[in-house]
Amino acid sequence: MNKKEILKMLSLEEKAELLTGYGPMGTRPVERFGIPAKVMADGPHGVRLEKDSGENAAHFPGLCALSSSWDKNAAYRMGRALGKECRHHKKDMLLGPGVNIKRHILCGRNFEYLSEDPVLAGELAASYIQGVQEAGVSACVKHLAANNQEKNRSEINVEVEERTLRELYLKAFQIAVQKGKPGAVMCAYNKLNAIWCSENPFLLTRVLREEWGFEGLVVSDWGAVHHAARAVRAGMDLIMPRRAKICEEIQAGLAEHTLTEEELDRAVGRVLEFAEKYENGHENESCGELYDHTGELYDRARQHEEAVQIARESIVLLKNEGKALPLTASGYKKIAVIGEYAVCPLTGGQGSAEVYPEKEYVDSPLERLKASLPETEILYTELYRKAEMPANMLWPKLNDFRKSVADCEAVIFFAGEMESESTECFDRRSAELNPNMSFFMEAACDLDKKVIVVLQSGGALILGDWKDHADAIVQMWLAGEGAGQAIADILTGTVNPCGKLAETFPKKQRQDVDFGEGMRVCYKEGLEVGYRYYDRHPEEIGFPFGHGLSYTVFQYTGGDVTIEKDTLKINVTISNRGDRNGSEVVQVYTGQNSPVMSRPVKELKVFEKVYLEAGQEKQLEMTIPVRELGYYNVMLGDWVVENDLYRIFVGASSRDIRLEMEVRISGNMTYSVRRTGEASVG
Repeated sequence: MNKKEILKMLSLEEKAELLTGYGPMGTRPVERFGIPAKVMADGPHGVRLEKDSGENAAHFPGLCALSSSWDKNAAYRMGRALGKECRHHKKDMLLGPGVNIKRHILCGRNFEYLSEDPVLAGELAASYIQGVQEAGVSACVKHLAANNQEKNRSEINVEVEERTLRELYLKAFQIAVQKGKPGAVMCAYNKLNAIWCSENPFLLTRVLREEWGFEGLVVSDWGAVHHAARAVRAGMDLIMPRRAKICEEIQAGLAEHTLTEEELDRAVGRVLEFAEKYENGHENESCGELYDHTGELYDRARQHEEAVQIARESIVLLKNEGKALPLTASGYKKIAVIGEYAVCPLTGGQGSAEVYPEKEYVDSPLERLKASLPETEILYTELYRKAEMPANMLWPKLNDFRKSVADCEAVIFFAGEMESESTECFDRRSAELNPNMSFFMEAACDLDKKVIVVLQSGGALILGDWKDHADAIVQMWLAGEGAGQAIADILTGTVNPCGKLAETFPKKQRQDVDFGEGMRVCYKEGLEVGYRYYDRHPEEIGFPFGHGLSYTVFQYTGGDVTIEKDTLKINVTISNRGDRNGSEVVQVYTGQNSPVMSRPVKELKVFEKVYLEAGQEKQLEMTIPVRELGYYNVMLGDWVVENDLYRIFVGASSRDIRLEMEVRISGNMTYSVRRTGEASVG
């Protein structure tokens, strides 16, 4: 029986019930038509199960870590592993990825989001979605749109002008939807320019469906819908969780003409299509395990190996002076490891994205380091606790610390944010480290030792004066269950670090970006978010967007750009001039020379991660559609590429530009025309 036939036979009550949840995490079945319930699961880096249920799930790195891999293949692999995880636990939809832009350094949910840049976030999200859905599980991109803080998220009105909205806050969703083709999109809690996102026809119908061509299910965030009939009319399909008076609300909407039967049937039809498309996995009768759509069985050990590998690819070497790292190459005989995060690492944030893996799969950095360095004596001391201690307790500990490390050649601090800083519902209180940690790190920098700092956090950090004196700094993020093995491999040189920052580490917190006053949040900074701001204020940068070091050296040469039809083709040669194999992320930014409208200095347009053996070189051809050089013109209601000179920047970070090229576009064009006129290259 097809969808149209079922719709004709459903009662009004049944239709209304299909538009809301069945329990906290499911859709309602209609047994007489063989329509099964569909079960959803948080979250973006692991299947969230009840803590004391006796069930456990693999814990992958947070999206804050995955994004620092700058690797679409890693995103795809993580999505595919999460799809398998969903299949194993009989879940039909994974509530992820989150592609909200990291507007504010203190957003509590930044650990669930990908980047401050929409191209990086969107491209990685698209690959992640493809991986999840290969297993026959729907991904659900969230939270549309402008959900960039936790403070008052269910009540605030976010005011953002349309150009900024489209160029920055919607762009990642657009890429994820058009390239990833997710089965579902989740709306945000907040109002956008005075209209609830859950009831916003501009977002849910005009932009999402008519402009981007989305054909899947629109799901509300839990409790985000204020008026059911208005939400369905605007383009909402599934209101979560269970809404007790849904029948009365739908009946009232039909009676008051705030909802039509056609609009009701449209939403119900999408729910039916979703239920049909994402069928349950096929059981292997001999062992009771679930196959995914590739025919592979779930393997918990392989899931752990994948979690470790993705963590390795996501760790960022921020600083490495005097070749303090890798440890094996430095020949240290005795090392001090400091801080309880070396024993109990921060693996993930809290809230709906919290994951509970089996204890035996959670790696201890200290134990993995000891196993990797059997010839090195490793002294461990907790020294400082996660909770702050009064100053009068620190000085006696300082003397003990100096004595304990007296004959050590290197001191490795495991430090980071407080355990509850990265969480849903609350924003981070500070981006600075616990004063206890900074106190001892500053003291260690005065000793004649190599000082290595390993940081764990769900977002960017503001580092103290010790940053300039430490020999090496490694950003580990919230790296999931495989964090211990991954960081041990990076520190010892078993693995060459290849991560790059997906968000700027500033020297201080910006004062012009805030969480609003009362229930009004005005994005008055416009496009100046992340590196788009710091390019004009480089003195405020601690570590720039796109930054990440390696144990080898990469050289960029060549630099050539041509135009074929509506596409720029950029050719560069990348060479590994060191003695270790490694991977580099080649980043391409563009900037307009003399724009009529104010524009950022440069914007990321394309990137590619390339693996090179020692001494190897590769030629890369990277493409940018000419339309991507444009900006959104609100008066025209379209994207415009102006007749001008455009600069192309190729580099290892947003501030480490190795090659520059120019291209001139002649003949204004809009997105819809797709015409560049004459073009010349210079």
